[in-house]
Amino acid sequence: DFYQVCFFSFICSKSCYNIYNIQHFRQLISIIATIYKYKHCVPLNHLQNEQLSLFDGSRPSKGVYLAILGRVYNVENGRKHYAPGGGYHFFAGRDATRAFVSGDFSEAGLVDDVTGFEYQDLLAVLDWINFYEKSYELIGVLRGRYYDKNGRPTEQLQVVNKALRWKDLQAKETEIFPPCNSEWHSNVGGRVWCSSKSGGVHRDWIGVPRKLFSSSTKSYRCACVKNFGPPLSLSFSANEKGNRGDLDNPNLREYPGCKPTSNSCKLEKE
Repeated sequence: DFYQVCFFSFICSKSCYNIYNIQHFRQLISIIATIYKYKHCVPLNHLQNEQLSLFDGSRPSKGVYLAILGRVYNVENGRKHYAPGGGYHFFAGRDATRAFVSGDFSEAGLVDDVTGFEYQDLLAVLDWINFYEKSYELIGVLRGRYYDKNGRPTEQLQVVNKALRWKDLQAKETEIFPPCNSEWHSNVGGRVWCSSKSGGVHRDWIGVPRKLFSSSTKSYRCACVKNFGPPLSLSFSANEKGNRGDLDNPNLREYPGCKPTSNSCKLEKE
């Protein structure tokens, strides 16, 4: 619930600064905070679709509202754009999240379903949310696809959030654990090695080759691992003030027969 999100944000702001690096961590927290809108830890109004439809700008006694990803904004200050006759009237009184990105303003396109959206499409939705955050007042959430009757995020909203976080974390993992250089010859086997540019990641350290296992697929890839100073990744078992870098990450394994401090490892023929 929102109390847990508030607590998480507070704890992370104090102690998780080196999850990857401060800039990327802040971006990730911003995405989470933007989607869930518990920035001020204040419960929001819960509207139904029928209620939201009354605020389409056609009733002088009511304001103009719109929703995006289940978040309802009061856009009365932009009435000339959202009221009947305005260029964006089709957004008023409903959640038309999909149309913000697809550009399909037909009735079939003015829907809240973002099924099939790629990562860049979801980022575009977040850009729109950030625009409304800065320009208008968030007055509630819409019951339905993204929020339940109690105003809590639904599984579908969490799927959107996980898609964003997964892509972001994949990119950050590559920065922390750059891919190794590699070569293979059928007669002598192969070799993996690290350089300051291996994996296309330019950095001021070289690292040592390690098998980096995926907890979800159980497969592994060769990663260059920082082997000195404080770790770049967050590991609750690692000493942030130590001098072993990320070597203690539990998902790492040494290559058999390779000296642990070597920048290059031979691969045995299988």
